[in-house]
Amino acid sequence: MNKREERDHKFKLLFSTQFYPGDEIPTQMASYFDSPDYEDGDGLIRIEELTDEEQKELETSVQKIVEKVPELDEKINSCAEGWKTDRMTKTDLTAIRLALYEISYDETVPDKVAINEAIELAKKYGGNESGSFVNGVLARLVDGSRESSRVEKAPRKQQGEITEKKSAEGKSVHILINKNNK
Repeated sequence: MNKREERDHKFKLLFSTQFYPGDEIPTQMASYFDSPDYEDGDGLIRIEELTDEEQKELETSVQKIVEKVPELDEKINSCAEGWKTDRMTKTDLTAIRLALYEISYDETVPDKVAINEAIELAKKYGGNESGSFVNGVLARLVDGSRESSRVEKAPRKQQGEITEKKSAEGKSVHILINKNNK
């Protein structure tokens, strides 16, 4: 199972948790894997091709997300102006929750990948505007969610300024950046 298929299963499992009380979620997740196959819009997916280990990993991952839903929803509600979680479609909300969980708690998933995949899931399973909506909410959430890992660029040298660099042989090389006379 590749990462995209894994995320697709997580999305569907997480989506289904919204319809059942907490104590029924494990039973509902197990029944998801009992179904022989389903149509995902692109083709027929055969769930029985998943190993028991893959199923267990999916269930465990989704259960971790479910445990964080109150915290995730609080973050979503704090930045989604005019759109609280109780007003969002369940499809859009599921895509946002999954991406926000990956951004906040899964260091192996880059922010851009989490956002991109959430947008694709929203387009695939949501309405016409779902991709744009999910993108907008996640863009606001990401701005302050992780410490910036952006590398600050060194200031550019001004024209006519002399710089010094060391060559591989250890010799100093001076460079004069000439003015562009156009």
